[in-house]
Amino acid sequence: MTFDAKHSVTEGLDHLSTRLDPIIAAKLSEQLGGLPWTAVLVQLDQIAGKPPITYATTDLQPQLKMLTQKLGQLGFPFDDHRRTASTLGSELRIVRNSWAHGDPFSSLDAWRAHDYCVRLLEYFSDGEGLVKANELRHQAVLAYVQEQGIAPVPAALGPVDAEAPDGGQTEEPASDEPEDEVITPDPDVFTREHTSGRSVVGEQRLAFEPWEPVLAGDIQVLNDLPKVAAKQKVRAVATEIVEAEGPVHVDRLAQLIAASFGVGRLHASRASKIRNQIKATGLFIDKAKFVWPEGVDPESWTEFRPNTSEVDRPFLFISPVEIANAMSFLKRRKPGLSGAELDSATLRTFGRKRRTQQVAAHLAKAKALL
Repeated sequence: MTFDAKHSVTEGLDHLSTRLDPIIAAKLSEQLGGLPWTAVLVQLDQIAGKPPITYATTDLQPQLKMLTQKLGQLGFPFDDHRRTASTLGSELRIVRNSWAHGDPFSSLDAWRAHDYCVRLLEYFSDGEGLVKANELRHQAVLAYVQEQGIAPVPAALGPVDAEAPDGGQTEEPASDEPEDEVITPDPDVFTREHTSGRSVVGEQRLAFEPWEPVLAGDIQVLNDLPKVAAKQKVRAVATEIVEAEGPVHVDRLAQLIAASFGVGRLHASRASKIRNQIKATGLFIDKAKFVWPEGVDPESWTEFRPNTSEVDRPFLFISPVEIANAMSFLKRRKPGLSGAELDSATLRTFGRKRRTQQVAAHLAKAKALL
């Protein structure tokens, strides 16, 4: 019988979803007080200013969100010190995204997907669930071996050397803050003005959580652009990053995508190819070149995400809309702030202190939106 990689992945993801639902519910039973665990995601969306979504406990997408997102005051309840659950969950989110968009899968893709499932169920000590997961992984590796005419089991991909620039690399704006000085936001900026009563995740504003790159493939995927299979893999990664970080500048997004395929620095031609795939996702890109998550309207979004100077997010890569939202909040809390004081408070909210010429210009863009 011919091995059907797409069907195999579907079977593996469906199996995983049946195993994760009770695992998540059991872990949070004490905190939930009888609520379904999907209430956590609903409350997080409310705090982040996202439109309401109905989540199903048996749906793999919200299950993986629970494993990979910081759950407010609950933190990362499923993780160990190595962030095993969130790393494997992020890899599986990319697989699930590709699957949902109807992308083709090779036998090697299927093996990787099943390997993530096996490792995640091993982490949760789900012996019963591992029986079928291991069987599916074994079927995929046998198909790969037969296709390639080789004997060894395929190894998981590891990072490749950073790509050498060829004259036009894309780089994030470097921080000009002193390395030995940690700048933290005023605790007041984490206070939300509108609360919704009892909350499992707390009522504080959510801090910015940078995307942690996970290897979604090797550099050959980027080399193969614009072939169909390569395009689909890149778009799947782009969508997941925007869901996690959006609004995110298109250049930062391109760099994070490249890192997901083992490339540390981008040259101009490769960056251009990746940006073309970002546009092809259909996600909204505003005039300032920030990419927005699906369902989030820049015109009505009023949230912002504070961060310390230790967080990887250069000030110039923060959306003027988000900065303007922070300014509006600060002005409401302290109406008497002068222009210079407002600038300083805004910069501190995002882990910055120095007001360079570029920073001043970026602040001006935000003020124009007030």
